[in-house]
Amino acid sequence: MTERRFGRKARVPRPGYALVSVSARDANGFVHHYDEIEAPLGSLRESLAILHLHSSETDAAHRGEEAASS
Repeated sequence: MTERRFGRKARVPRPGYALVSVSARDANGFVHHYDEIEAPLGSLRESLAILHLHSSETDAAHRGEEAASS
């Protein structure tokens, strides 16, 4: 492993995997940090697609398209 700037070892994911760290801000402004995990790339892509489909920005964009076409 390679040495990071602060003395920690840098992890390298296995082929077909990615190292993922997630931070999320809730409605009250609190930020939740989750530990870094090694996830399969397919699962990562599916998870991001699901989050994108259920995002409020996507919902708003679709409502705007429906209103424009009516």
